[in-house]
Amino acid sequence: MEHLVAAILDADVALAGLLLVFVGLLYTRGEELSSLRGGRAKNVARLGVLPLGLSLWCAWVCVSYLSGDARLVRTVIIMFRSDLILTGLYAYLVLFVFL
Repeated sequence: MEHLVAAILDADVALAGLLLVFVGLLYTRGEELSSLRGGRAKNVARLGVLPLGLSLWCAWVCVSYLSGDARLVRTVIIMFRSDLILTGLYAYLVLFVFL
């Protein structure tokens, strides 16, 4: 199980990094646009903090498991699946609603 949690930790940190770059890019782009469209872009970027926060929280739980708390395996798997679902919903929102 340690290898599974380590793989989830790697994937989760990579996902958090991608989300951070995308949210930062979208927020910066919102500053360049007109006030109405720019405000909308900033709000969509702010929504990206939800999957980003869940990714970081999941990474924290993974590190806790790897530090010796063996009861967290199921929690790690559920959190990672939730993170993937939330990130997918955010991507859908950005691609088909905002753009």
